[in-house]
Amino acid sequence: MSVWEQSAAALLRHTASAEPTPGGGSVAALTGTFGLGLVIMGLELSARRPDADAGVAPLLAETRALLTRLEAHPDADVAAFQGYIAALDRPKASDEEKAQRREAIRQAARQATEAPLSAARDLLGALRLAERAAPLTHRTVVSDVGAGAHLIHGALHATLLNVDINLGSLPEPERAAAHQERVQLAEQATGLGQQVTAAVARQLA
Repeated sequence: MSVWEQSAAALLRHTASAEPTPGGGSVAALTGTFGLGLVIMGLELSARRPDADAGVAPLLAETRALLTRLEAHPDADVAAFQGYIAALDRPKASDEEKAQRREAIRQAARQATEAPLSAARDLLGALRLAERAAPLTHRTVVSDVGAGAHLIHGALHATLLNVDINLGSLPEPERAAAHQERVQLAEQATGLGQQVTAAVARQLA
């Protein structure tokens, strides 16, 4: 079942339990998606005003397109985790089975690393859209854009922890490349987060 098909209460119960999913990656992706939802809400309410900036409508189209992509990441994280567990559970009685298991684990580790990296890339894109949205949003709802940006920022850094935990299972030079991208995403997110916070503060001043 997709995480989106669960009620909020059921999702919380599953998260706050001994069940391995939804875990940090999928909950982070959910949080970031809701964060972008808040950015969209600020833009939608601003677009209804007679003094709406002309840039609001095209920005709304971009944010909604990205929202659709973000919605896929929570389930992708669950699938990546399940794939890794399935690889670990493969038989290893013979040398051939051991070799097949090792290769399955390597492939699963790649997917378990790529899934959060892909989510982080889209979350970084969401932060960029939040930065553009802040000066176009009416001051009465710009706090929602700011709140959304903080959720996206936190979700991105939380997502990158799933990269960290899987790096050790990757062979070189894949490990180095994934680590480098992880560092770059974190640095860019930190800078963008500060810029969005400043833009929101200017609107509220």
